[in-house]
Amino acid sequence: MHMEPDETPRQLGEDDELPDDLGSRVDDTLTFGGSGSTIRTVSTDDAHRRLAPPKLTDLDASEIDRASAFAEGDITATGERQPEPGSVLDSRPKQRGLNRLVPTGRRRAARKHAPAPSLPVGVPSGRLTVELVPKTSWYNNIRALVDELVWDRIRRQVYRQADYRCELCGDRGPEHPVECHEVWRYDDRTRVQTLVRMIALCPACHQVKHLGFASVKGKSAQARAHLARVNGWTLAQADAYIGEAFRVWAQRSQGPWTLDLDGLRPYVLGGEYLRIVRQAAIPPERRRMIGS
Repeated sequence: MHMEPDETPRQLGEDDELPDDLGSRVDDTLTFGGSGSTIRTVSTDDAHRRLAPPKLTDLDASEIDRASAFAEGDITATGERQPEPGSVLDSRPKQRGLNRLVPTGRRRAARKHAPAPSLPVGVPSGRLTVELVPKTSWYNNIRALVDELVWDRIRRQVYRQADYRCELCGDRGPEHPVECHEVWRYDDRTRVQTLVRMIALCPACHQVKHLGFASVKGKSAQARAHLARVNGWTLAQADAYIGEAFRVWAQRSQGPWTLDLDGLRPYVLGGEYLRIVRQAAIPPERRRMIGS
């Protein structure tokens, strides 16, 4: 409908009602007598030109994080934070099919067909395993990708969920009950390193997980004995298993790995997750230069 410009601005008193024909003409203007505020009718083209939504490239990182957090349900429209994901107050359904750092097809094929490292002959399966991080993935652990406050919140959440007991042997450490450990799964065919979850471990079990680091600190014998005790193995069986673990580690350290961090989502907010993914995309050497 074509609207003609209004040449006679109108005033509205404190107790008056809006005119029925207000807005029927371009530049139709109404002034409120009490406050002096003015409203004016504009054309559709003028409104689109003045109120055009910003382009994604015009937004800064904080605005993008906020929009993403709202889209994923981590904050409300007014900016209030939702309950901690995975907590007893969180009534939201578990998120599925979320974007990760590797293509969906590769990821699904990897999880379906990835072969698991085999145990040496004569060594039965056990609850406690050695998880040696490939050399090419050093400094890409979650603790290295988040700041101190975020890591402190993550580990405390893991401790509470485990009731401050080791999730493998049920014990507690003498100085501090448990420590937070990252569980990763490695697909040797597609070279995808997937974060499965975070678990609470007593210091002794955690030392076994990082047996290479324990060896550097001169505590390999202690870790070896604990591995055998928890799994009910002889020391010979433990040695055979450790030898196989280091053989697999050497093979996996031959090339780079692609990180799949989707398992981190239950422990962080949406905006935090996006920042961690960006951080993981930066090579560790450059990250250390930026932080120094």
